[in-house]
Amino acid sequence: MALIIDGSSIKEIYDTHGLLPINGFIFDSFTATFFYFLGPLLAIFSLMIGIMSIAIIDFENLRGNLFLSFIQSIKFCLRRIKQLFLSELVITLFIVMIFVMGFIVGLITKIPYIGEILYSIFFFFPNFIVALFTTLAIFIQILSILIMPTAVAADIKKETFRSIVETFLTFTQQPIRWILYTTYSFIAAKVASFVFAYFAYRAVQLLIFMTKLGGGTKIDQLISSGLNHLPFNSPIVSFITNIFPGINFGFVIKLPLNHATNDLAGYIMAISLFFIFVLIWGYFLSVIATGQAYAFAIIKKKRDDYKITDEDSLFFESAWVDPQNK
Repeated sequence: MALIIDGSSIKEIYDTHGLLPINGFIFDSFTATFFYFLGPLLAIFSLMIGIMSIAIIDFENLRGNLFLSFIQSIKFCLRRIKQLFLSELVITLFIVMIFVMGFIVGLITKIPYIGEILYSIFFFFPNFIVALFTTLAIFIQILSILIMPTAVAADIKKETFRSIVETFLTFTQQPIRWILYTTYSFIAAKVASFVFAYFAYRAVQLLIFMTKLGGGTKIDQLISSGLNHLPFNSPIVSFITNIFPGINFGFVIKLPLNHATNDLAGYIMAISLFFIFVLIWGYFLSVIATGQAYAFAIIKKKRDDYKITDEDSLFFESAWVDPQNK
């Protein structure tokens, strides 16, 4: 969208960057730049919604509801998007307000004679103390990409302030525990997604082999056409085909590439292959989300002696049983 606003045509974009432009860009207009940076922000927010949908399934599991469907979890997230957005917005506005105050404090130095003296007097307190807390707020907002969706999913009262407090307390009061749990979840996610990616690759090879028995070289042409529209040699693909960065243990994607065409079927095949790639990365993120949910539950128990397992399910109420007829 940013490239189109900046004057490029769809054909020029495709001829230069392919179906999925992932390069860095510099734009001439403010509008194009705005949309260019809005894209990653929306992508991050959509991932946070995904983490929240996984977390509510895990929390309901802890509450005794083992049958929460993904449709119910998505509906739950749609109801909680506002709370998630407002929670992040409050932290952002607080940081922006401090920057505005910093700008005003800087203007004080321009007051003749007394300005520099006032700045020096108040440099440590309150200026440095406020800046220190703001630095912590910025750091926690970055971490809130993982923590905030879990805090919102765990909040049974749907209070924005509560989810903000839980996000701060999760890291500030139990930082070592949170770091260890998060590190473990990333390692588990990497290993699990690598195994899943390997089986997905073998499944694609098996599918090609079986269908070539009937379709012949036409199958190679379709697969080649799809792959040539995708950056399958990019680092994000290499990340999932190798068990860990820096460790030479993985597999190489060997699929037909010499029979490409630019017809409609090739674009549809590119989308189908891309869905497989998204499925693998989705699995990677879901393991991390589950790790965050369980880490939040354990940290809350350690911090407040509060058990999420004692809460009632948000999706059903247990039927009352008459003790005399039990």
